[in-house]
Amino acid sequence: MTMLTRRNLLRTAALATASGVLAACGSSDPVATVPADGVPRGKISVWLHQTKSYDAVFTPLLRSYMQEFGGVDITPLYVPSDKLDAKLLTAFAGDVPPDLVKIGGWTIPGHARKGRLAPIIPKAMGVADEKALIQDYDPAAIGSLSYEGKLYGVPIDYTICYLYYRRDRFIEAGLDPDKPPTTWEEVAEYSKKLTSADGKKVGLQWILGNPQWTLMQLLALVKGKGGGILSADASKATLSTDAGVEALRYYGSLGNAKLSNPLSGFGLFATGEAAMLVSGLFAMDLFPTLSPKLTFGKVFDIAPMPRWDAGQPVAPAYTWGWAVAKQSKLPYTAWHFVDYLQRQDVAAKQLKDASLLTPVKGWEKLTGADQKALDIMAAAAPHADFGPQTPVWNEMAKALTDAADAVAFGKKTPEQAAADFDQAMRITL
Repeated sequence: MTMLTRRNLLRTAALATASGVLAACGSSDPVATVPADGVPRGKISVWLHQTKSYDAVFTPLLRSYMQEFGGVDITPLYVPSDKLDAKLLTAFAGDVPPDLVKIGGWTIPGHARKGRLAPIIPKAMGVADEKALIQDYDPAAIGSLSYEGKLYGVPIDYTICYLYYRRDRFIEAGLDPDKPPTTWEEVAEYSKKLTSADGKKVGLQWILGNPQWTLMQLLALVKGKGGGILSADASKATLSTDAGVEALRYYGSLGNAKLSNPLSGFGLFATGEAAMLVSGLFAMDLFPTLSPKLTFGKVFDIAPMPRWDAGQPVAPAYTWGWAVAKQSKLPYTAWHFVDYLQRQDVAAKQLKDASLLTPVKGWEKLTGADQKALDIMAAAAPHADFGPQTPVWNEMAKALTDAADAVAFGKKTPEQAAADFDQAMRITL
C-alpha cells in the first residue's frame, strides 16, 4: 500500500481539470470511478461494530483523515456485532446501505453474488492493480474476501483460533498448567479430570448456538479427520461421512450443554465453570473485562489448536473486512479512507491497543500484542482454514448449528444430525 497523502494528491490535482472531478458515480468499473484529480471528497457513511479499545484507535484516525482531506465528511454508525448482519440486510433491501461497512469475510460471497458490493479500486488504495494490492496482505486472509475471482474487501481483525485454558482449574485438577493438551484425545482426557461430579464444572465447553463458532469448532474436528462440511467446490454437503459422524460424536461427548450464561461459553470460561474454550485473539482482551481476576499468563493461558492424534493440523481462521456498497456514489473516497486505516503504523497500534490484527504483509513481525499469541498464530498460519466459501454461508452455518446443538443436547444421534444437515443443504445448494 502506498499512502495517498494530501500533498501527493494535490500534485495530481494540479494537472487535472475541474470538469473531470468524478466520473461514472456508482459504476462497477474501478477505473471509471477514479476522480480525474485523484482527490477524495464528499460525504460517506461507515458502519462497524466497536469496542472501547478499538474506538480509541479508530476515532482519532477518522478525525485526522477528515482534517487532512478537508473535502471529506465521514459519519460512523456503531452497530453491535450480533446485530450488524440483520441491519445490513435491511439496508440493502431498502436501497439505503452505508457507503463503507466492516463485515464478516464469510458473508462476502453472499453479498457479492447479489450484486451488493463494489469491487476494489486499486488506485484509491495506492497501487496499480488488484494483484499488487494482494501482495500487501497475508494471501490467505485477503483471498477469503473474494468471490468468483474478484476481490471485494480488504482484511481487518484477522484471527486463527487458539485453545484457551484456565491455569487455576488445571492446578486444582492436578494437571500441569504449562502442559496444555495438544491433541483432541488429550482434550477429552483432561476434560474428564476437570469435570465435577455434578457437572457444574467442565473441561472443554463448546460455544453453543452460535453459527460462526459452531463452524470454527467443527471445522477443526471434521477436517482434522480428513472429511469436510461441504465438498471442495462447495456444491454439496459432506457431513454424513465417517469423519463427520465421528466429529459430531466427539462434539457431543464434551462439556455440558445445560450450563447457562448470557455470554455462552465465553461467560462460562470467565466464571471458571469451563476450563477450556476455543476462541480467537480478541478474547485475550475480552476475558479480563468479564472478570478482573483473569490475568493472562497467571489465571488463563492459550495454546495452539489441538489436532487428532496422527491427524492433519487444522487451524480454523476468519477475518473481518472492509467492503464498499455497489450503490455508493463515492466508492473512491470510501476505498481511499480504507487505505488510510490499513497503514503499517495503524496496524501496529491496533494490535497493541485493541488486540486487533490487520494481516498486512509481515504481520508476524508486528509488535504490541503478546508475543506468545503472535508466535502461535504464525506457526498455525500454514494450516489456516477459513471454512467453506459459499454464497449460502448463513444457511449452511445455521443448519450446522442445528445439527451440532441437537447432538450436544442429546436430541439426535450423530448419524441422524449429519444426515439431516446434508439433506437441508441439498435443498439450499
